[in-house]
Amino acid sequence: MEENLETHTIFQVDVLKGKSSINIDGLADLLLEHFDHRLNEDPTTPLYEDSFCPDSPIIDSIVEELEDSFNRLTGGSIELEEKWSQIHKPQMSTNRHHHYPADVAAVYYVSVPKGSGQLCFYHEYNKFNPHVIKYKPEEKTFLLFPGLLEHSVSRNLSSTDRISLSFNFKLKDNKK
Repeated sequence: MEENLETHTIFQVDVLKGKSSINIDGLADLLLEHFDHRLNEDPTTPLYEDSFCPDSPIIDSIVEELEDSFNRLTGGSIELEEKWSQIHKPQMSTNRHHHYPADVAAVYYVSVPKGSGQLCFYHEYNKFNPHVIKYKPEEKTFLLFPGLLEHSVSRNLSSTDRISLSFNFKLKDNKK
């Protein structure tokens, strides 16, 4: 009877998690120096956590490390489309969203105070799987994931800023 069994993968989501070896000394200060609140000028509106990400050799090295890591794990190539920093002030969080039409999204943790919130991935594939998968952030750790995977960031319960970098990548056509 076993000879009549077949396995078919219907849906699979992979998240690449890595620990960076890049020296990021001074990166948090650089990002805080350029924190622009995305021009939120209305004092009655909560701050927006996304901010400008300046060009920097450190950030260029991080992008290269993300691209190389993706290539080593998957054999595919990605190319940066956009980047920004995220400064989560105390009590800030990020609502559920996705990065579509980006093929691959990434986060790189620069400064992670204790209790500063987790990255939460959502899936509703069937009633038997957990609804939310949480990743506790760690400094100099990065995650790469499909751009259409919905996610959020839980509230920063620390008394200091949590600083991360976010990236959107497109898949490169490797056919010659």
